[in-house]
Amino acid sequence: MIILGINDIAHHNTSAAIVKDGEIVAAIEEERISRIKLDNGYPYAAINEVLEIAGLSAGDIDHVALAGLDHVQQRPALNLMFDHIAELAKEDDEIRRFYRKQQLDRYSRLLRSRPKLPKAFKDKVSTIVEHHQAHAASAYFASPFEGKKVGVISLDGSGDFSWGSVWVGENGKMEHVEHLHALNSLALLYSAFTIFLGFKATRHEGKVLGLAAFGKPEPLYSRLMDLVNPDDWDHLLHPRLAKCTLRQHGDMAQNSIRELTEGLCKEDIAAGLQAFTEKLVCDKVESYAKELDVRYLALAGGIFANVKLNQRILELPAIDNIYIHPNMGDGGLAAGAALQAYANLNPERMPMFMNNVYLGTRITRESAEAALVESGLGFEAPENMAKAAAGLLADGKVVARACDGMEYGPRALGNRTVMAACSDPTINDWLNKKFQRTEFMPFAPVILEEHCAEYFPAWVPDHKAARFMTLTYDAADVAKEKIPAAVHVDQTARPQVIRREDNRDYYDILHEFHALTGVASVINTSFNMHEEPIVCTASDAIRAFLDAKLDALILGPFLVFQPE
Repeated sequence: MIILGINDIAHHNTSAAIVKDGEIVAAIEEERISRIKLDNGYPYAAINEVLEIAGLSAGDIDHVALAGLDHVQQRPALNLMFDHIAELAKEDDEIRRFYRKQQLDRYSRLLRSRPKLPKAFKDKVSTIVEHHQAHAASAYFASPFEGKKVGVISLDGSGDFSWGSVWVGENGKMEHVEHLHALNSLALLYSAFTIFLGFKATRHEGKVLGLAAFGKPEPLYSRLMDLVNPDDWDHLLHPRLAKCTLRQHGDMAQNSIRELTEGLCKEDIAAGLQAFTEKLVCDKVESYAKELDVRYLALAGGIFANVKLNQRILELPAIDNIYIHPNMGDGGLAAGAALQAYANLNPERMPMFMNNVYLGTRITRESAEAALVESGLGFEAPENMAKAAAGLLADGKVVARACDGMEYGPRALGNRTVMAACSDPTINDWLNKKFQRTEFMPFAPVILEEHCAEYFPAWVPDHKAARFMTLTYDAADVAKEKIPAAVHVDQTARPQVIRREDNRDYYDILHEFHALTGVASVINTSFNMHEEPIVCTASDAIRAFLDAKLDALILGPFLVFQPE
């Protein structure tokens, strides 16, 4: 059975995916093709591309799965949200004014109609999957926890007027526990603070996370904790915080944050916010785990892009292991909807670990050569690319790699990656300048699996989430000594653990580098210019290589050097 998943009405990052016989075989976000970061347009190009990747035509599709409810189906959740606003309005004049203004014509203003399916699919049987159920399905059905009772949690900014959901996954079925009211969204609150700190919401929360390590949580942490009801997540946020979730850019939200943070530097604001988020989410997750009698968690939704939070969850005494869907944000909804639809139609379907994330556009020998010829750049085809690349890295060169299938999700994991040795702590400054980026967290390392425990003692092979760079670990002394550029000021790093069977050519470069240097890790950062999506095609890679003035580019089987 072949199912086309479409994320067409999410808040950002529309996407498409193909699930064939229960396995994700192709997936891509519209942004990678349009080159518009977090593109929210209808994913026509993404749909065509996943069909091309999977070698299918529209006629081969048996079923279509759509992520997100239609506007009529969204009404109950919208009404519930406005009931909650009305409650808060009794305690806060600004919220009262907001409520009076916003409740008029709320259906016509806030409910989005679903665009019509492309003609090729209009006669296909389709399933609509609620936003947070699609997130949850992406985590559970792609997790490595077959045979386990799993707590499945989705948390993000907002989707279908909720900010999260909780499920129990067992024997291939997800049993619903609860949905969480949108006005209590810790993710929207984090985004409002992101704006206050001078960054862009939905794009730069990672900068706030990086900045947090440089600050002190107090006194903001205590100020925030005084404004929550941690025992009542239906009324979690006090009006002073809830107003920040209503319109994050607006004066109501920003003035509230300004009052809460008076006299504090940016670093301390970020630190207080991060500690507050970790405390609330970890306490609630631990409570769910005990209540539902689960020790394994499958997680999705944008809040789980917070790698430090994920480390804290993994460290909870009540938790044995966690899995974070590699495309945890809205870009993963298409795959999640398709997986849920497949499970509905095939009740015997069990979780099937999604070990392959190279599900996007492929750079082949032919496409690489054609793009290079068009560019006029000289190139060569080394007999042993791994040795050639490792030698360049050992000499301190910066080497980009664009080969084979593009990664699914926000992390570069070897096929659209920029590599460099981790020995120079200043690289975080000068390499970011090449890409016109401003970051506070160091570059992430990729590390050979057989050496990972030496560098990160808390890691064990069952931590499959670490293959996708979705959580941090405390660094051992050997990591601080050998890869200082990858260790943050809080002594953590966010590794990608690589095995040869997952990406042979990428692994071989690292293996040869280790043979030359005795270091089992190099920097792995995403191959893209500032505010652009990760490169997709061979032509995208050449342009970014030239713009960033990198030393070398591995493009398919070819090696390219920066022209003099």
